[in-house]
Amino acid sequence: MKKQLLTLVAVCAITMGANAQTEKGDNLIGGSLSISSSKTESANYEKRNFYGINPSYAHFFSKNLAIGLIAGASYSKNLNNNYDSYYNITTTRTSKQKSFSVGPVVRYYIDIIDKLKAFGQFSGTIGFVKTDETYSGPYNYNLTPNTKFTQYNASLRPGFAFFPTKKLGIELGFSLLSYNKIDYDGQSPSNTWYEAEAFDFGFNTFNPFLGFNFHF
Repeated sequence: MKKQLLTLVAVCAITMGANAQTEKGDNLIGGSLSISSSKTESANYEKRNFYGINPSYAHFFSKNLAIGLIAGASYSKNLNNNYDSYYNITTTRTSKQKSFSVGPVVRYYIDIIDKLKAFGQFSGTIGFVKTDETYSGPYNYNLTPNTKFTQYNASLRPGFAFFPTKKLGIELGFSLLSYNKIDYDGQSPSNTWYEAEAFDFGFNTFNPFLGFNFHF
């Protein structure tokens, strides 16, 4: 009987330890790193690279439910070669974009097994973006080389969190749904590469992220 009681106490201690990271009153601070690359191999060659970092802080207002703030900084570079077979001419256009954003974040965890949880995260941010564009070719495009604008984004990100220790969470997830709107404030460049308003489904534009969170 005593041995069974000790076993029950040990099981309860393990369970409490596994759930302690996301209990009411806890906090988390951390961030995620996103890297993506895509290219099209054809006469009209296109290559896109994206790098982003998103630090965040949240407080658990109830078990498994955290609300806080998320910030973001990103850099992207798009290269496009357009081949005109009629005139046998190739034009090249390069666009570099830097951005900073901030906004609220809501996250909910679901227990799977000991040390492993699934989560869903919703965030809404406002960002400030600068784009630099260059062009080389025989045509005279009226490009705006430096463009600044405001960007609004809302996204839903599912993922998994592994807890090797009580206070450390390692996460892997991706953007499932996202809505993006750009406000050029009446100064939209005539040949912009970026849609003013877009809705993306994650399986079509797969952009995974790796994150680390410290729970305390």
